[in-house]
This record gives sequence, C-alpha cells and structure tokens, in this order.
Amino acid sequence: MACVDGSYDSEVAAKYALEMARESKAKISILTVVDERNPEGDMSLERLKRISERRGIKPIFVREEGDQFSKTLAFAEKNGVDAIVASSGGKVKISGVFPNNFSQRLITGTDKSVFIIKSVKASTARSHKKLLCPIQSASQSVSERVEALSMISRIYDCPVSLFRCHKIGSDEVLSSREKTRLYDEMREYLEPLRQRLSDEGARAYLNMRICTSIREEILDYIERNSYDLLFLRVTPGRFPSFARKDFSIEVMKDSECNVILWKPKGA
Repeated sequence: MACVDGSYDSEVAAKYALEMARESKAKISILTVVDERNPEGDMSLERLKRISERRGIKPIFVREEGDQFSKTLAFAEKNGVDAIVASSGGKVKISGVFPNNFSQRLITGTDKSVFIIKSVKASTARSHKKLLCPIQSASQSVSERVEALSMISRIYDCPVSLFRCHKIGSDEVLSSREKTRLYDEMREYLEPLRQRLSDEGARAYLNMRICTSIREEILDYIERNSYDLLFLRVTPGRFPSFARKDFSIEVMKDSECNVILWKPKGA
C-alpha cells in the first residue's frame, strides 16, 4: 500500500509503489487519511487515478478520516498488507528530531516491510540509471533484500552496485599487502549477495573502499559517479531519537540523489 497526503513528495512515493506492484504482480491500495493536518489527500487520489489509468494499473483507492498513523496500521492489518510505501518529504518530512513524524512512526511502529522514498530529482524517479546499495551487513534479511533489490533493478533496468567500506583511523597507514587483504575480504563478503542478485536476473557489481569516514565516502562516491538512486537498509531502534543516531537516516538526509529507505519485515 502507498500512503498519500496531498503533497507532491507523497505522490512520487506512490508512483514508486505503483511500479513495484506492477513488477511483482501484487495488489496495491493507495490510502489517504484526511484530518486537519492532511486536508488535501483527496486531490492526491484524483491525480493518481489518472496516472494509474495511463499506466494500466488498477489500484484500490481508499479514503479514511482520523489519525493518519492509526488508520494506516489498521487498514494494513485488516487487508493483509505486506509492504507500506510512504514519503520522507511533504507533510511527513524526515528531519533530525521527529517524535510524532508519520514516516518515523511507520519505521518503528509496524513489523511490516516499509519503504520510505526521498525524492530529490523528479526525472530520475521515472528512469533510474544507477543504483547504489551500501552494505553494512550482508547476513541480515538476505532473501527479502535480494527480492527488493532485484525488483527495483528490473523496474528501471539499472545495475546494482554493492558498496562496502572498511574504516580506518585518520592517521592510520596501511601497507600494500594490508590493503590487498582488506579488499579481498570485502570482495569475499559481498560475492554471495552479488551471486544471488545475478541469479534473480539483476546486474550486480562490487565496489569496495578503504576510508576514514564511511558516511562521507558514500556521499562522495554518489557524487563522483553520478548515482541517481540509493538503497539503504534501516534498523530501527525502539526509542524516539533513533533517527538522530541511525547511520542510514544520516546518509539519507544528506544524499543528493533519490533514496529508498527500507525496513525489512519484522525488524
């Protein structure tokens, strides 16, 4: 299901959801919950009805009234929703501190898979060319991550770059032998994931770096290599300030390309 609130960003997120549903042959519902904070959701539904018709997709459009978060979860539970897609912008903007933010509450408040979309460039939301996926752990939610990444790769016909960094101290100097060993270890760690993506029909490549700041290296790599889509796995903590500390949230906030922030089912 996709959640819309009348904002442009939420409608971009819904368009991602439409393409995911079409690629995976899944049923999709588009929900707006109207309240004093979100009086324009009906306009989103009307615009997305026209877009869906042009794309040959047939979502279920739903209008509710009341609290956006509680109504969203109730609808998801009642209708057996597997994944929820929402926006980080518009009226649910992700910021440094957001104890009552809808996107954060989705990440921490449901055991369903959640996709939060940050839209920076509208044009790339229709035709991505390069997808970067930083890997901190390749052993968690592997099957679900492979399914999500291969689906996105097929939707946009774009390759997946699996990216892993080894952090060293700012004054640390490595020998050529040590660097070779570290690169070999990172390659060996990523290769099983690359192979599983390849088995699913996705073009996947490995990129490794040795750096003093993983966050800065990712952001710099995006800019230098013109990536237009970033896929980040978030592991939410059960406390209000997790977004101030979570690595993926920090990278998402500073990224200059579109971002899919993904929370796996059950996390």
